Amino acid sequence: MGKRYLCTKQKKFNPLGNKYMTKFEQQKIIEVVLYILNKTRGIDYYRLFKILYFANQRSLVEWGQLMTTDKFCALPHGPVPTELYNAIKGQKSILPHIKSDINVVDYYLLPKRDSNTDYLSEYDIKVLDECISKYGKMNFTELEKTSHTSCWEKARAQKGSHVIAPGDIARDGGAGEELIKYINDSIAFNEAFGN
Repeated sequence: MGKRYLCTKQKKFNPLGNKYMTKFEQQKIIEVVLYILNKTRGIDYYRLFKILYFANQRSLVEWGQLMTTDKFCALPHGPVPTELYNAIKGQKSILPHIKSDINVVDYYLLPKRDSNTDYLSEYDIKVLDECISKYGKMNFTELEKTSHTSCWEKARAQKGSHVIAPGDIARDGGAGEELIKYINDSIAFNEAFGN
């Protein structure tokens, strides 16, 4: 078995403060992944993770919220959605059934079915298409360089957990301080009230 990177000891934690992802949030991650896999006719998981990262970053900058509720961790080669990574690697995850929807062949992922786009907004589809077009054809080195930003460096420098804060992701995407404050306040509210 290869290296196992743990982002955090807390499983099922939602980056917006929810203790557990809802069934809808879990299914949306799967449907977003299937959408990307169908559009690309299969892709390696490194590119998949970067497309997801930049789509979530754009959603934070433009709407103040993540497109999917998986935590991104700063692993050696860039940001990685934790639960999705664990599920694809066959490790304990809140997405244990994802392998019934995708084929994993070494580092390459293929869809077993079409995405249920009822889980995706028109905005989600537009952003995903643009991120697939922009990042889907970059080589490993280009993607690594593009994703090794200040928020990745900040999270890598943390002891223990290497979770990248959504506010930091937004800042790296060009969000202003008022929006970053809104994102951070939303997370604090959800943590305090369990939403």
